[in-house]
Amino acid sequence: MMKVTYGAKLVMVFMLFIMAICTTTIAVASYIDFDVWFTHEIVDEETSSPKKSATMKVTETERITTSTSPTTIGMIGDVLLHHPLYLYTEYQTAFAPVQQAMQSVDFLLANQESMPAGQRFALSGYPKFNSPSHIIRDLQISGVDFMTIANNHTLDYGPQQAITAIEHLQHYHMPYTGAFLSPEDKNTARIMQVNDISIAVLAYTYGTNQYKTAYPQGYEYIISYLDEEQVIRDIEKLRAQVDVIVLSLHWGTEYSTVANAQQKQLATRFTHAGADIIFGHHPHVLQSFEWVNGKPVYYSLGNFYSAQPWAGTNVGGIAKVEVSKTTRENKSTITFPQAYFYPTTVVQTTNKQFIVQPLAQVGDRQGWHTSMVEQHLGLPSW
Repeated sequence: MMKVTYGAKLVMVFMLFIMAICTTTIAVASYIDFDVWFTHEIVDEETSSPKKSATMKVTETERITTSTSPTTIGMIGDVLLHHPLYLYTEYQTAFAPVQQAMQSVDFLLANQESMPAGQRFALSGYPKFNSPSHIIRDLQISGVDFMTIANNHTLDYGPQQAITAIEHLQHYHMPYTGAFLSPEDKNTARIMQVNDISIAVLAYTYGTNQYKTAYPQGYEYIISYLDEEQVIRDIEKLRAQVDVIVLSLHWGTEYSTVANAQQKQLATRFTHAGADIIFGHHPHVLQSFEWVNGKPVYYSLGNFYSAQPWAGTNVGGIAKVEVSKTTRENKSTITFPQAYFYPTTVVQTTNKQFIVQPLAQVGDRQGWHTSMVEQHLGLPSW
């Protein structure tokens, strides 16, 4: 057996001691490096707030969020061609002073209250209206993208007048809703794609002058009446298909500047059911604006273009709502950052032609002026 001398034992002990020191040093160094890599933060000297380390590795997939610039949806009030308006051979001149404002809205609706059935029926004004078809063309050129035709004058000359008006709308490639050619037409959803926002439009009226809330025999599809439960069913059917649901409602008390209890109750129910924007008309004067369940509700937009002479009936405007869409992890969220109203008024030129002008350029109109409109609606103009 080999003997280990005393000197050799000392050498072995010394070597083991050195190895132990090295092992400990490496372990400590490794621990320190690990701690720094995962926990070190850069601190802002002015705020002492932690900032994300420049060396930190992100092992979790980043969540992607995209947000788009707001799209605007708007509507003008009643277009009702009294005498002598229905005699005009063109209307671009009438809308020219406000055309830029109209065209600034990405998706602009209009309530065409007098049916544009043209020469097939005698042109006429109050109490039974029939308008020239070129009003469609000139509103379209001026900035209108969609027409609603559910109102109390839709059936002034019966269902054939409404059908003829729809044929003219189709001729000008103007989307419409509220009155229909057939049951299939009525059951076809009106969904428009504006920028990256999908928009469904529904339109209803409290009734018609000729038929109240009944339908002409054989034309049970011809118009959409403001049946509360049916409106809710229509909203629920569309809710999962689109980003925004717009309601165009012909309702309220004529010539009243205050929304009635029924309007308030319906606005609450419809927005709770899933409607996003409500544009109201029929009173022929302006009514207030409210956020109902977080949704913008214009109770009445007044008259945009008419020849009614009574106080307040020549003041209307252009509603505009900003719509923002944010997509996060394939789920979209719609918000409404702001709502506006652009006040307009109908005036007569020196040659007696009726035109639409910005209210701000005209000043006081039968007691109405821009600041009064802003106060009455509770909205800023633009």
